[in-house]
Amino acid sequence: MNILGCVKKIPGGLMIVPMFVTALINTFFPEALKLGGPTGLFTAKGTMVVIGLILFITGSQFRLNQLGMTLKRGAALCLAKLAIGFLAGWLVLSWFGLDGFWGISAVALISAMVSCNPGVYIALCEQYGDDTDKAVFGLLNVIAVPATPILIIGVAGGGGIDLMEILVVLIPFIVGIILGNLDPQIRALMAPGTPIVLPFLGFCFGASVNLGSALTAGMAGILLTLIFLIVNVALMLLVDRAILRRPGYAAVSTCSVAGISVVVPTILAASQPAFAPYAEAATSQLALVMVLSSFAIPWITSQVVKRWGRG
Repeated sequence: MNILGCVKKIPGGLMIVPMFVTALINTFFPEALKLGGPTGLFTAKGTMVVIGLILFITGSQFRLNQLGMTLKRGAALCLAKLAIGFLAGWLVLSWFGLDGFWGISAVALISAMVSCNPGVYIALCEQYGDDTDKAVFGLLNVIAVPATPILIIGVAGGGGIDLMEILVVLIPFIVGIILGNLDPQIRALMAPGTPIVLPFLGFCFGASVNLGSALTAGMAGILLTLIFLIVNVALMLLVDRAILRRPGYAAVSTCSVAGISVVVPTILAASQPAFAPYAEAATSQLALVMVLSSFAIPWITSQVVKRWGRG
């Protein structure tokens, strides 16, 4: 059986296919993912550990002479994502308030618009990108934390951001950079690591997805998905092609919603009672956007590569 060959035919398949497998298991047989022990590697509990491994591996492949280009690409993509989130937040809160529009609350819209799934990004850049694209993975993880949409909405700790969340993301990436540049043998040892670890990241992501909950989002969830994809893909593609003068696949790869965004409405409801009425609907809507964007963005990215090529 050529299972791997079939998986690789799917854009981002090394992560997307395992994610879908554990999402199905979590939806219909959730107890199967609660066995504990080493089996935790295939559950949501292992997510941050696997992300830490990928951060270390991508850091080890980072050469210091790539620093300028990495910061240029990474800063442009991260700032563009943040700008989209801030603009969406300002518009919806100014015009519609917390209620939002058409059943989409401000909480759901802002959490989706600023979200980025670094796992989908690294899976696609492993397939289409270069070493600089892969190094940007470390920066994208900084804006993928729940503190980012919470900061944009303007609550939780007076609008501040937990610097420790940023620090714990950067540490394995920086350690990888240091060791990879001090010893080329470490860089060579870690070189094939990302595609080996990616399926496990997919398993972890899928273990936190309940497809049944996503389906309860209804038309509001589908509408939010369309708004998210149209706005993010169009603006991020413009930044990549017009400002960075790149083919565009890396920017489009950032346009999927991360599973961690699903917890943002609950965090907000716990800290500010005003958000409590919106938490349940926003959670199901974000779950649907996460599922649909995780499948849509790999396909859209493959079309961008066909149109404008790779890096």
